[in-house]
This record gives sequence, C-alpha cells and structure tokens, in this order.
Amino acid sequence: MRLLSLLLLLLSPFSLLRSLAAEPRPNIVFILADDLGWNGIRPYGNRDVDTPHLDRLAREGMTFHRAYAEAQCSPTRGAFFSGQWPARTGMFAVTAEMDPFAAPLTPPPHAMALPPATASLALMLRAAGYTNGLSGKWHIADNYNAAALRARDGGKYFDRYGFDFVGEGANAAPEKDKSVAGITSDMLGFIERSRGRPFFAFLSHHAPHSALEPPAALVEKYVARGIRRSSTPQTAFRERPTADYYATLEHLDTHIGRVLALLDHLDLARNTVVIFTSDNGGLNRMADMAPLRGNKGMPYEGGVRVPLLVRWPGRIAPGSSNTVPVHMVDYYPTFAALAGAKLPAAQKLDGASFVPVLTGTSRPARDTLYWHMPTYTTPFGRTPCSVILRDGWKLIHYFGDFLDVTGAVPENEGAYGKLILGARTELYHLAADPGETSDLAAKNPAKVAELTSALKQFWADTGAALPTPNPAWRHDNPQWWKRAAAPRADRAK
Repeated sequence: MRLLSLLLLLLSPFSLLRSLAAEPRPNIVFILADDLGWNGIRPYGNRDVDTPHLDRLAREGMTFHRAYAEAQCSPTRGAFFSGQWPARTGMFAVTAEMDPFAAPLTPPPHAMALPPATASLALMLRAAGYTNGLSGKWHIADNYNAAALRARDGGKYFDRYGFDFVGEGANAAPEKDKSVAGITSDMLGFIERSRGRPFFAFLSHHAPHSALEPPAALVEKYVARGIRRSSTPQTAFRERPTADYYATLEHLDTHIGRVLALLDHLDLARNTVVIFTSDNGGLNRMADMAPLRGNKGMPYEGGVRVPLLVRWPGRIAPGSSNTVPVHMVDYYPTFAALAGAKLPAAQKLDGASFVPVLTGTSRPARDTLYWHMPTYTTPFGRTPCSVILRDGWKLIHYFGDFLDVTGAVPENEGAYGKLILGARTELYHLAADPGETSDLAAKNPAKVAELTSALKQFWADTGAALPTPNPAWRHDNPQWWKRAAAPRADRAK
C-alpha cells in the first residue's frame, strides 16, 4: 500500500501536466470601449452609474488597477495589434490627423496605416488554429470604422489582417446608439458559428466617444435621479458628468451582459477569457479623472490609465485584483501564450505575457513602460513629449514647450492654456502621488539622470522619430501658434 501511495504521489505532477495540456485552448473575447476613463464604472468606484455586468466580471475575475493604454485611439490600437511601442511602428498619433499650425517644434510624420505584417495579432492566432472576428472601430488604416472596409479588395481586406469575419452591424457612420447593439449582435452570431474551435472575438466599440447617442429611456432614468441632461451630444465641460453619459455607459454594460449570457447558454464561459478595457483615458468634457491628473491625449495618469477586467473561470481567482502595470503591447504575447501560438520570428515584440499575473504565479518579464508622443494635440492640452515609467517612478520629458492648462475651459475654442517655452522634465513617484501633483525632478537629480538615460536608449532601440525646432515659428510672438491653430470640437475619432 505504501509503495502504491508513493507511486501515485510521484505520478501526480505528470498527470496534472497531461490534464492541463489536454484542456482545449481558451476562446478570447476582447471588449474595447472608446474614451472610457479609468474611474468610469462601478468596479473602479463610480457609484452613480449602473454597470451590473461589468460588476459581475470584476466579481468573477480580476480587476487591474495599473492598466495602461496610449493616450489616443490609433496609437493604442496599433500597439494592441502589433505588440510594439508606437515609437517603433510610427503610429504615435491618430491616423489622418495633422496639426496645421506653426509651433515651436516641427513634429515628425506619423504612420497613417499599419500593414498586416506589423498589425499581425490576428494572423498569429489564425496560424495557431483560431478563427477571428471583428466588429466596430478599426482606425489603424484606411478608415476608423471596420464596416466601411468590408468590401475593400474584393472582400479580402481583413483577410490580409487575419480576420475571418467582420461585422456590418456598425454602419459606415455609427448611428442611433453608437452601434453598440449592432456590434454586439455581429459578435454574438460569430461566437455561435465558431463554437467547436477556438475563437478570438473583438468587440471594438465606439462608445462612449462623443457624440453621445444613449437610449432616451436610460437618460430619463438618470434625470430622475437628479443628474442633468447634456445640452449637446458632444458634451460640455461645465455639465460633466451628465445623464446622457451615464446612460451611454449603462447601455454598453447591458450589451456586455448579452455576451456573457450567450457564453453561459452555449456552455463556453469556463473556457473563455473575457477582457474588458478602454483605448485611452476619459475625455475631460465628459468626466473628471480625479484623483488622477489629466485626460485623454495627455501623458499624465488620467490620459493613459484605463480600466481592465479579466475573467477566466478556474484559472483566475474570483474577486481578485492587482497593481501590476500592464500595457496594450502586452496583449499580443498574452494571447500567444493563451493560444499556444508561435510568435513571429521577424517581428520584435515589446510586450510581455501577463498570463502569469492572471494565474497568480509571477509578474510580466519586463519592468518598464514607455510612451512616445512627439506631436501636438493641443485640444487635449499636450505638446511633444516622451514618458518612462519604472518601479513607480514616472518621468515626462517635454521636447521644447509645455502647455499650462490651469484654468483653461476645453469647450472655449482655442483656450488651450499658456504656452511655456523650453524643454522640461517632470518626475513623479506614483505610489505616494498618483495624482502627479508634486514634481520631484529638482530633488532627485540622480533618478532623473537614470530615467533620462533609459529613455534615450529607448529612442535609439526603437528608432523613435523626434520633433525638431521649427525655423518658421514666430519667435517674436510666442502666442502666434495659438491664433494660427484650427481647433475642432473633437478632432480624434
């Protein structure tokens, strides 16, 4: 009997390994909101909005408190699909967006499109046996909406990127409810048709990006609670947050509930990783990111920190949370690890798999995050800069000017704040100061030197394009650039 017990004990690890290896590879459902700030939903403390299905994801999965994206949509999507820093791909600004005015610096040109060889995440999954579906926002090439490109190249446009299905529920111009229902219906059909083999379903929502298009009944629900209506679908800073904004978030949550219900109905929930996050920080005309500083488009935490909920029954401890920093470049290697896929030999990946974080075994195999934003995004209060985050220390390097937006009101056309000339370096310790209120650069010259050196090495390693002095800038009138600007209500799709 003792001999038999010892034999069983010795064999049990091998039996466990065989059992794990025999489990089918998980399906991946990736739900991406647009312009949803880190604190917009109940799992992150917003008690004024009802998001029961996102609450369920948090209750049954893991809540990340240090999840990061890029500060705008195209750079985030480029990082997601490529697993590479925007400094490497050149997609460090919104596609087709150009600042037309003369400023102290001339920004480098940015990529208007990422080719399939770079944006190869779905191709990698396809090679591993996954079937891939997409509906909603695209915005890394040719058009910001995937539905508008379905017929391109004889219907083969998205096949080149590795997608087997692209939905039409999001029409060429999102309408009525920001296409939330249509995008969801597209992907529900895709999931039903794809069961029996592993799938990747990407619900790339346009909500809650302005203009807001919430259901009227939901708006009235929040008005009845004493929350004001929006005077304009584009939203207004002085009114934030409004019933229309909360109604938009609840509407999005309702349709996330449809996805979760279908996975339950098809008995797929246990073998499906469900991920919910956002493409950048919130728009400050909609909501305040406090206590974080900044908003969409800015290098501060309010511009780049996003909500992230992940559910994987049986692998992720229910109701768990962590403060491990993860970034959009990490999804590519994470999905590869989930799928048992081979990483492309010719494509350098900047991210690291965070599957060990999900399963509670270790941290990602990298300790530093970078952002490269060498362009002007003046409606969002940003001038050219680069950022490094390591061990809780965050350094922001402004290349040649800085906008002090204190007191600026976003909807006042051209009220971008005061332009301060000269290169500028800021240093923050996020553990003690998550709101980035105390610049510690002057008190920590050694840390500034260390992080600046690492940032310069990053530029060299990625071939980062840098801004240059603009000889046409009117040095005799430093406010000239402001009058020459061509502001729009919300330039970034």
